[in-house]
Amino acid sequence: MHQERSELVFVDIETGGPNPKRHPIIQIAAIAVDGDTLATLETIEAKIRVDERQTTKYALRNSYSRKVWQENALPEDEAAQRFAAFLKRHATCPEVSRSGAEFRLAQICAHNAEFDMAFLNAWYERLGIFWPARRQPLCTLQRSLWHFFENPSPTPPPNYRLDTLCQHFGVQFIAADAHDALGDVRATVALYRALVARTVAIPYSTAA
Repeated sequence: MHQERSELVFVDIETGGPNPKRHPIIQIAAIAVDGDTLATLETIEAKIRVDERQTTKYALRNSYSRKVWQENALPEDEAAQRFAAFLKRHATCPEVSRSGAEFRLAQICAHNAEFDMAFLNAWYERLGIFWPARRQPLCTLQRSLWHFFENPSPTPPPNYRLDTLCQHFGVQFIAADAHDALGDVRATVALYRALVARTVAIPYSTAA
């Protein structure tokens, strides 16, 4: 029997503040991987034009450079369309519309995915653009919580930040890439690969 392909799209965004209804996305990056081998298939990254008056100073103090953004940033509608097209290329989750038509959505994955999804949903809703992604993301932070719940030894890390987990699992995380969307999404993919490699079968009882 033919087995349909599956893909995962790891996403990271940088924002101009903590509120998805008020603050803009200033950078987005994604890596599509094969769902079975976890091999990288395609990468996308975009810096997005921003009105600094709509951001907080704290949010811009990390990876944002006014000069770099002036030279490289895209209008937000163009960036959103490009990312939507990227998702469509890697959409492998079958869905059926209310009319009965079949279509496919991409499976989003992120670290602290709830944060990213809130911004992406608000972004596309405001722009009036459909983005072909499942609204139920997979989260490496949640995957890590489950991992240490099921494997309490050795001692879990002091927190579940991306850089802390990468250090715990021996995953390369370059400090200079922190708060850069592409650097963070690369680290997220590597963390997921490390978590998958450490997955163990745990015996359990089926008794009620």
